[in-house]
Amino acid sequence: MKHFIRNLSLKKKIHSIVFFCIILLALASLFSIQLITKANQKVLYQSVATSLSYTGKELNNRLDNISTMADMFLADTNIQYGLGTLKDSLSIQDRSIAYKSLYGVLNEYYFTFRKNNINFMSLYQDRYSIHTHIAAGKMLPEAVVEDLVSRAENARGRTVWITDYSDQYGLFMVKHLLRTEYLTLDPLGTLIVNINVDGLIKAATNTSHFNDDTRYILSSQENLIYNSSSIKADERTLFGNYFHSRYGLVNKDGNSFFYVKGIIPEYGWDYVCLIPYGSIADSLRTSLEVCLIIIAVSIGLAILMSSSLIDSITRHFDNLLLKMERFAAGQSETLQVSYDYSNRTDELGILHSCFDQMVDKVNQLIKTNYLNEILIKEAQLKALETQMNPHFLYNTLESINWRAKTIGAKDISSMTESLGTLLRITLDQKNKQVPLSRELELVQCYMTIQKYRYEDRLEYEISAPENLVGCYVLKLTLQPLVENAIRYGLEENTEGCSILIAAETDGSSLIVTVRNNSSSFEEDLISKLKNRETQPHGFGIGLLNISERMKLTYGDHYGLILYNEDDQAVAQLSFPLNPSREDISDTKGEC
Repeated sequence: MKHFIRNLSLKKKIHSIVFFCIILLALASLFSIQLITKANQKVLYQSVATSLSYTGKELNNRLDNISTMADMFLADTNIQYGLGTLKDSLSIQDRSIAYKSLYGVLNEYYFTFRKNNINFMSLYQDRYSIHTHIAAGKMLPEAVVEDLVSRAENARGRTVWITDYSDQYGLFMVKHLLRTEYLTLDPLGTLIVNINVDGLIKAATNTSHFNDDTRYILSSQENLIYNSSSIKADERTLFGNYFHSRYGLVNKDGNSFFYVKGIIPEYGWDYVCLIPYGSIADSLRTSLEVCLIIIAVSIGLAILMSSSLIDSITRHFDNLLLKMERFAAGQSETLQVSYDYSNRTDELGILHSCFDQMVDKVNQLIKTNYLNEILIKEAQLKALETQMNPHFLYNTLESINWRAKTIGAKDISSMTESLGTLLRITLDQKNKQVPLSRELELVQCYMTIQKYRYEDRLEYEISAPENLVGCYVLKLTLQPLVENAIRYGLEENTEGCSILIAAETDGSSLIVTVRNNSSSFEEDLISKLKNRETQPHGFGIGLLNISERMKLTYGDHYGLILYNEDDQAVAQLSFPLNPSREDISDTKGEC
């Protein structure tokens, strides 16, 4: 894995780092959104719970108002006097006046407190009953009235809330009225107040921000007082089965509700306010979706912008790599790209400028060294030729002098003619490479002169196919080898010497060999001469010069090889079959 990452391109590495950071930030954002959503959800629940809790307080206030009204009704002197007159007076007229007075006061209390969702109010005393307006069909059965009066009497003056008839007749508040004059506390009658539970609940929920969708469940310890929700169950198990905490979520028949549970302490009633959770969930879901869309769009924009910025940086590295590849391929003249880095002062501009300066310096050094190398080679070649020409001229003149003393003028004429040809070819400084035919002509002239000296002791043969005599060879390479053969084959030997000069080809090289008998080469003679392990004797320096000239001109694959074969000393020269001849001026054809 490390090897794969190391070998990724710079662009891919930067992209990977940026994408990793973007993904990391996206995950961190999602995690943060989740935490914030939970925190906001908790705050929302608490806010909704607080808002709905006011419903319970408002309900308690309205019930307290009705209880306060009952106490005021009890303490009202008109009520006390009227009920006392109905009970004690024997006069029909007095009882009639008291009845009318009680009816007026009862309706006055009704109209004053009916905003607390009172349906009607009734006073019962033995055979008398006084009522406020009761809608048709709302008259209570006698059994219900008797039960309500009985419960009020048993409470002995306390305000009693009766929930047994909530489903059919509504909520009742009853109070047994006692005579307060002289604290005799004898019973005067019973006040029955019928309360519209549905109106009471709706009025209480008007304080909530969710009053349009608020559902309500109200229950005493014995009875279910009111239930406007879709949750139906036995009142004894309703609260225990569905509502386990002060607020939370409850699901019923595919519907989800947020509820707030509480107690109306003075009455011991349990209440639950519910609102459909769908709207809240939709709001939370919409917020979450908006956040996710914003994150997705941000990620997309970040990827596009980072890709654009990365490309704007890496393309300059690509240009630098392109320059390097062209420079490595030797295309130093085409290093310029379509962008000008000369005016940039950042790291990329400095890299390109430094590389361009380095290329200029390298090209200058290469050019300088190349010219120096050419000049050095030129000087070396000229020095080698200069060393050889006087040496050969000296030997030739010595031969002419010796022959002139021993024979007549004809021989001198022939030798002089050959010497002239030798001098003409040897002293020609225009051409470094000549056709093989010219080099063989030089050898022929030299052998003519030497033949006059050694007569029958010297035999030679030149063998060169017609298709090879036009091939070019390095000048003054064959003649020193023939001279060396004569030197060691005749001058240090009393026997005759036979020399064979032959030219051939192996398909890629021109091979010229000089063979002679009566002598042999020392093993690795050229290496020993070069390393000065063997000191040259007389003409020995010519062999080293030929070898060095060959390698300087053609390279290490060509040159001079010395070996012994079949009691013969063999000097072998190898030339390129199609050499480069940049300085050849006197050519007679291609090889």
